[in-house]
Amino acid sequence: MTLPPDYREAAARFAAAGRVLVATDFDGVLAPLVLDPSTSAPLPGTIADLQALAALPDTYAAVVSGRDLATLTELTGLDGSAVTRIGSHGGESSAAEGDDHGEAALDDEQRAHLADLTQELEELCSGLPEGVYLEHKPTAVVLHTRRMEEGPAAEAEQAALDVAARHTGLHVLHGKQVVEMSVLQADKGTALVALRDSVGASRVAYFGDDVTDEHAFTALGADDLTVKVGDGETAARFRVTGPQDAAEALSLLRSLRED
Repeated sequence: MTLPPDYREAAARFAAAGRVLVATDFDGVLAPLVLDPSTSAPLPGTIADLQALAALPDTYAAVVSGRDLATLTELTGLDGSAVTRIGSHGGESSAAEGDDHGEAALDDEQRAHLADLTQELEELCSGLPEGVYLEHKPTAVVLHTRRMEEGPAAEAEQAALDVAARHTGLHVLHGKQVVEMSVLQADKGTALVALRDSVGASRVAYFGDDVTDEHAFTALGADDLTVKVGDGETAARFRVTGPQDAAEALSLLRSLRED
């Protein structure tokens, strides 16, 4: 793909700014979507680009994902890296201090709520068609329908939303073939803004593909570099077709920033 001239111009202006933060979603951006999420792998060169950016003066890099922090760190291979990992849609961060390794602490009431919710969803899944499955996170439980046909998947997602509607105090994210229910309020936009402020960045670049990334796009400003990967309505300033194009756009940022 040849990147649009307006993106190239905006990327050049971004690269010339003082202190910047370059951040990206993982699945669907760095890594193409696959049926088995445990086999997801970043495209060649993308992790190296983030690490190279993080090594430059006044430049910070981050991966922001719905994955739990431990899984995100394993899949990216960024343990001990200068690249910040933000997991669980902002509920966990490698930038956090303390012995919990960035995990958000739940109180007794929240833990009990999560246990009840999980049990109810397990009972729901036992009666749904094959292919639906649950993912368990420190602060949330997630229903996935990626392995299902479109019709049954939509019905399963609606059934999960109906379960969520019976619980108060939940934070629900309905993304691509996924319904995540968290007992802790968190979203990518809030997490990204917090990281931007903590490092003192004047500009942020963010790449995302899912509806959950819209929180980040809308939280950022008109001078930030926001890129939607794939189809769908978006608040992002720019759009590329898929992960291969996102990798090219990220590589361009690296080369411009290094010059």
